[in-house]
Amino acid sequence: MRSALYTGTLVHARREPRRNTFRYPVAYFLLDLDELPALERRLRWFSVNSANAVSFHDRDYFAGDGEPLKQAVVGFCAERGREVERVLTLTQLRVFGYIFNPVTFHWCYGRSGALECIVAELANTFGERLPQLLDGGERHYEHRKRLHVSPFFGLDQSYEYAFSEPEDEVWARIHVRENESRPLTAVLHGERTALTNRSLARFLVRYPLMPVQVIALIHWQALKLFAKRVPFHHKPPFVPGVGSVPE
Repeated sequence: MRSALYTGTLVHARREPRRNTFRYPVAYFLLDLDELPALERRLRWFSVNSANAVSFHDRDYFAGDGEPLKQAVVGFCAERGREVERVLTLTQLRVFGYIFNPVTFHWCYGRSGALECIVAELANTFGERLPQLLDGGERHYEHRKRLHVSPFFGLDQSYEYAFSEPEDEVWARIHVRENESRPLTAVLHGERTALTNRSLARFLVRYPLMPVQVIALIHWQALKLFAKRVPFHHKPPFVPGVGSVPE
């Protein structure tokens, strides 16, 4: 199966206007969206669109209306001129019913089996989500920031991405770019483990509250930045499909 569990580290290094660096252990699921029915049959503690210790729900992505995720990704790419046959999604899943995904990556492959594009689905703690087509080739991409994510950064920035494809290892790097500087770099790195009942049980023992940990660490780091008197940016209005709109 292409689906797998990746365990590794997430590193954030903020350089401006105050230095703040952290490294945390993380676990992410890679899902071949065509394999969801088979995964549900094989994995005792995993369910699709229903409650379990670990669960995948279509409503946790894109418009949140329950449209099957593969259909949503394929349609999103088709509207932008990209024909997609297979989607590999790197994401957090619900653990005991709770989820928070700061970013989900969808590797999108065409009929030939070659990588056609990547979709980065960004989310913030206000429940707003915005997918972004990453296109440009060689797994290096850049786009303007369109979603208010952190109150300690404004919207007048861009993201620079670099990726591997998910194989024995996976990594993704994001630079926040502002004018000629890069005030923040985030790097996710993970090593692949087969997704089995045994590895899922180990995940539940080692990361019993992974999504809760993610949201708790976000607020802890925010408190540290507030204590360092990093300038604060108020949340602008959000328009679904468009993003955050400066007032």
